[in-house]
Amino acid sequence: MKILNLYKYILLVICGLQSVTLAAQGLDDDRAINNVLTMRVKMLDEFFQRFNGKYTVHAFLQENLDSVLLEKMATVMKDREMMIQFLVNQRNEKLVESPVVKEFVKQVVKDSTLLSFYDPDWYAVITCKIKIKGKEERVNLTLKVQQGEQGDSRWVIVGCSPFNEKAFTPKVDSLFFIGPANNELNFMELSSNMVADTSLVTYWAKGIQPDYLTLFSWLTYSGTAELQKIESIKYYCLQVKNYMFTIEFFNRAEYNSGWLISSVQKMNSEQKVAFRKESLFVKGEVLQWKLFQR
Repeated sequence: MKILNLYKYILLVICGLQSVTLAAQGLDDDRAINNVLTMRVKMLDEFFQRFNGKYTVHAFLQENLDSVLLEKMATVMKDREMMIQFLVNQRNEKLVESPVVKEFVKQVVKDSTLLSFYDPDWYAVITCKIKIKGKEERVNLTLKVQQGEQGDSRWVIVGCSPFNEKAFTPKVDSLFFIGPANNELNFMELSSNMVADTSLVTYWAKGIQPDYLTLFSWLTYSGTAELQKIESIKYYCLQVKNYMFTIEFFNRAEYNSGWLISSVQKMNSEQKVAFRKESLFVKGEVLQWKLFQR
């Protein structure tokens, strides 16, 4: 029979306490519900704190936790490797037992890797339900945190997944065009026509293919596309050397719930560059912050 190591044993005990407690007391028991809600990783900032080993058992002392659970968590909190393992989705046994995950955790602890909200290499991917000309579609928008010169920050959109571009049919106004002899006039006709509040799309060449973020921006601005709802959010973290991991929210009545690691894969620097472009659809750098200042 395979002998469980200490880390896995304690994690299983903590997860097991939930089922025992809820079975014995029922979900109507205030103490049982409180235990689950307190243990849940309720906010992404809290995930970062636990991952960084900055979240201590003292944070639970005033929450009136079950004494047995509090004692077990005190053991977990003392060991960062154990704490990160507890942030992995325990429902996914294949993920928990993966050698890649175990190597990932050891790499994080060995390099003392810390996560920060202001890291430049993590992204939020939101899956949106949109409607284009009456037809529903789904689009993934990629966002990242951008810092200003004054220390302020904001989320900015840096990528958009492909969608049905046939919905894009720019209306060309024949009254506005750049005449063939405009080069002799320093293209003055272009500036005068733009002052007349005509769209720059009018002057696009036939068959031109804008990137999907530009296209989506135009469709929403023109009223052709309508963002109806955000269906899901998934975070892609590339901060750990040679690894990429994702974070998702698991809404369930268990201690191991809330924002948890949903996948881990090996990825070197070159692969991360390709991943940003091909999977996150980040084509280039974000415009300089000063361009947004008013």
